[in-house]
Amino acid sequence: MFPAVLTIILLAFQFGLYLHAAQIAEAAAQEAVEAAQGERATASDGATAAQRLLAQLGALRAPEVDVQRTATAVTARVTGRAQQLVPGVPLGVASTAEGPVERFVPEPAP
Repeated sequence: MFPAVLTIILLAFQFGLYLHAAQIAEAAAQEAVEAAQGERATASDGATAAQRLLAQLGALRAPEVDVQRTATAVTARVTGRAQQLVPGVPLGVASTAEGPVERFVPEPAP
């Protein structure tokens, strides 16, 4: 009976670690989009901002950041793994954020 109860408790904690890692991935993806949205910003600026946030928070294992910027939109994808508490249960997380690129639009002539 004790091993079953212990397994259930460990699975509950593992689920919490997974949710935490998913929130961190989401925050990093959003941070990357916000950094790359500026009129003069680049995709590299977004990736740097996401990596900085991931280094500060540190709960996402083997994080990878991919930021794509076009003339009108920015897309950031952050992937990684949640901390593993239960052996044999590797949990990958991924999050994607999107946003428009800021641009100057002149006022129409009267």
